[in-house]
Amino acid sequence: MARRFDLSGTWTFATADGRSGTMPVPSNWHLRGLPDYAGRVTFHRTFELPPLAPRERAWLRFEGVDYEATVSLNGRPVGFHRGYFAPFEFEVTTLLRPGENELSVEVNSPKDPPGSWPNDKVVIKGVLNHHDCRPGSWDPERGQDGNTGGIWGPVELLLDEGVRVHAVRAAPFLQPDGSARVAVEADISWAGSEELAWSLEVVDPHGTTAASAEGRESGLPGRRTLSCVVTVREPRLWWTWDHGLPNLYRLRMTARLPDGASDTLERRFGIRELRIDADWTWRLNGRRIFPRGTNIIPTQWLSEYTPERIAQDVELLRRANINAVRVHAHVNRRELYDALDEAGILCWQDFALQWSYAECDAVAEECRRQIQEMVHHLFNHPSIVVWCCHNEPEKNRRSLDPMLAAAVREADGTRHVEEASDFRYHPYPGWYYGHWREFAEAPGAPFVNEFGAQALMNVDSMREAFGDAAWPPDWARWAYHDFQYRETFHIAGVSMGASLEEFVANSQEYQARLLKFAIEQYRLRRFRPGDRPVTGIFQFMFMDCWPAITWSVVDYWRRPKRGYEALRLAYQPVLPVIRPSFGGDVAAAGSEVRFDVPVVNDLPRGWDTVTVEFAVRAPDGSPAFSFSGTGSVPADTVHRAARNIAWRIPPEPPEGAYRAEVRLVRPDGEVLGENWYEFRVVQVPRGAYHAAEIE
Repeated sequence: MARRFDLSGTWTFATADGRSGTMPVPSNWHLRGLPDYAGRVTFHRTFELPPLAPRERAWLRFEGVDYEATVSLNGRPVGFHRGYFAPFEFEVTTLLRPGENELSVEVNSPKDPPGSWPNDKVVIKGVLNHHDCRPGSWDPERGQDGNTGGIWGPVELLLDEGVRVHAVRAAPFLQPDGSARVAVEADISWAGSEELAWSLEVVDPHGTTAASAEGRESGLPGRRTLSCVVTVREPRLWWTWDHGLPNLYRLRMTARLPDGASDTLERRFGIRELRIDADWTWRLNGRRIFPRGTNIIPTQWLSEYTPERIAQDVELLRRANINAVRVHAHVNRRELYDALDEAGILCWQDFALQWSYAECDAVAEECRRQIQEMVHHLFNHPSIVVWCCHNEPEKNRRSLDPMLAAAVREADGTRHVEEASDFRYHPYPGWYYGHWREFAEAPGAPFVNEFGAQALMNVDSMREAFGDAAWPPDWARWAYHDFQYRETFHIAGVSMGASLEEFVANSQEYQARLLKFAIEQYRLRRFRPGDRPVTGIFQFMFMDCWPAITWSVVDYWRRPKRGYEALRLAYQPVLPVIRPSFGGDVAAAGSEVRFDVPVVNDLPRGWDTVTVEFAVRAPDGSPAFSFSGTGSVPADTVHRAARNIAWRIPPEPPEGAYRAEVRLVRPDGEVLGENWYEFRVVQVPRGAYHAAEIE
């Protein structure tokens, strides 16, 4: 079996402009004393190594270097890699020496050069180097601040016994008889010309061998791809958390030489199938499913995205009733996808292309290489069900993106591939134009990949991010941190108020109101026949990647805004919605108003009988009206559980904000879903409204 030597730790560094010192690896240099630095940094360390055993081979492996890495060992060149997200390795057997060894890595993380930025980019980092949610926003002068360069992943030296399993990939295919065929590919290398024996074991979620295979290979030494197919009987399928269990299998590949030297690689995978119909209906394992999604950009600097931080984010996602995420225009670290696999959360995976790039062969060739590298790197993750090549392309839409889609299909024929996520799927009424009530017409349907509004961080976070610039606002500082002035005041019409506390409350209230309304309107059209059905939605966005004012519902410090609760409420798998007979959220005193309660049920199971508990509370919170009745909640549908709940408003009620509340309760007392609707009651002179309203 291979021996491993961890080469992470403290390295020395020297920048191209003459600075030097020490830095921990892994890290991003922006976080370790080189803020906003772009360009070349040479990292260096020494390590001790005993003499290699006969037939032992050495591999130098990097989990992640941003953006270009030129590696040398003991003064001799090793290799070069470009691209920020993928692991890579080099064989260094002949370059090592017993005793002290010197390892150098020149890392180059450049800015896009003048003339290329921002519409002819050549650096392939997606939102990590061009976006309106990152340091500097899309400012032409400072929009590339916060450079992501560095050796952000662990570094290790692996010594094998003359044989190595480099990678193993599993592609499951469900069969008509309920079994699953799993097509397996393994990349294996060995020294010498001996016959190689290999064995494969598929282990189910309970530790039982579900399938196995073995074989032999002979021929010239080197690296080759072996393939086989095994059948898993009665497989435990991978489901989203709201439809079942996210069952995970282990794939264990062992390669062995005649003298007993061996290597084993184990990877997890899930047995599942996702198909997307022509009308954009998602079917997981043959079952219709509605993605309640969000866009995520968890961090600007991958080294700080620790397992603890990932676990915190996944817990926040689950508590918000989210069953799908879109990793927005970047590729994150492997541990995030592991966590999504375990949590049963679907993943729409974007490639790292954001807006426009240079139309030249060199960029196209590099994009093609890197997008296939992404697919190979993340292939085994069952949570990933869609590959998307480009976010909001403009001039590249008909030239670069079709070529990339073909490259992805060449590397993976099992998943859905989208050439691009276009602007037409990204409606923003109430933020970039119009009013949030336009969501009633389901803009962007049938499958909506972005929608939302900005909101300020909580007061504590605002003060932590801005200090004295938090209030009164330093608008230039705020704009650098992504705040959009025109949209906030002149489209959304958010009132600044007289204090930071008031501004935060008004901003967050606006975002929460928009999200709740939009999601309810979209979900009420869930798979509805006829005009503008909706098959899935992805709110923009969930968390901040740095201290910023954006569309997020959770800030950089993971403090939820009011929009988080709105998202959690509106994304309940079983969602009752209160629909009043009056418009504009205003009812007249003395009139009779009526309420319907349609229920959206995303679950594959239903309930024949539920109790509908309905109440209206006066502005002081006291009960003004109550109703209790029974209804049903069929599976996988939208169904009216109660209709025409009538309330005669008193002729002179307290004025102010009233709140209608509804709960759906199962016979065993469990609450299936709950919701609320706020409206005002106002006095209207008699004769100024239709008599039918007061009869």
